[in-house]
Amino acid sequence: MKIILTGTGTSHGVPVIGCRCKVCTSKDPRDNRNRSAAYVESPSKIIIDTGPEFRIQAIKYGISAADAVLITHSHADHMNGLDDLRIFSHTKSVDPGMKKNTNETEGEGLPIYANSGTLHDIRKRFDYIFKPVTEGGGKPKLHLIDSARFTSKNPLFIGEVRVIPVPILHGTLDDNGWLLSEKNPDTGWKSIAYLTDCSCIPQSSIDLIHENAGNLVHLVIDGLRPEPHSTHFSFDQALEAAEKISAKHTWLIHMTHLLLHTEVQKYINDHIENFPGLKKIIAQGGTVQPSYDGLKLEI
Repeated sequence: MKIILTGTGTSHGVPVIGCRCKVCTSKDPRDNRNRSAAYVESPSKIIIDTGPEFRIQAIKYGISAADAVLITHSHADHMNGLDDLRIFSHTKSVDPGMKKNTNETEGEGLPIYANSGTLHDIRKRFDYIFKPVTEGGGKPKLHLIDSARFTSKNPLFIGEVRVIPVPILHGTLDDNGWLLSEKNPDTGWKSIAYLTDCSCIPQSSIDLIHENAGNLVHLVIDGLRPEPHSTHFSFDQALEAAEKISAKHTWLIHMTHLLLHTEVQKYINDHIENFPGLKKIIAQGGTVQPSYDGLKLEI
């Protein structure tokens, strides 16, 4: 299984509109951060979040197929590119009246997995998708599925990828992280935990990861900035949570334009002494780093 981080920035993205700070004008490509999103290949194709730059990200990183979409929550920077899924949903599953060639098949549509609050917002914000039309007005054909039905005892399988929703809090908003796992017949389960946009990870969710991840190779976790924020982890809070979760490799995501990529890494290095569990992981060959657009993680 491979996951490509197609975006690693906060809701403004980086560069920020109208900003001429050192990060927004940086020539280091790692400082150019689209809105946070990811793409999983295993060989199943799974999209995680469809923000405003989804079309650009899909073209840039060669996303040419999708078997399912996982939506973390309904904020604009994670969902407002939903309409661009039509290219995938129409070749996967279309209305009988829209069928025009043998590559198109009838069915329910492209599966979209999210919690009930997010599904409600999709129906409200993209209401035109679910209204019948006689002709024209191209729109995606989506099959909305409540992720609450999937648990560690009843996980979702997308091809060979096992997906377990991980409940997290984004301020007061119920959010979904995702534990993505693949089983090797010789070594057992290997996993990636994708936990963006969170200000609290309940102990029950940390326990869920520990009990089901097997070998947790990568943790992608919200780390907005050095200072506290009401709805996001600060760097220190992200490192504290990462210490409890204990992946081999930890990657901060959803970063602002306050610090250069190299400065975020320096912050981590300067503060790692405060997190002996992470320091031990690093001594054993692990890493704790800021992520960047285009980063490929494999298990």
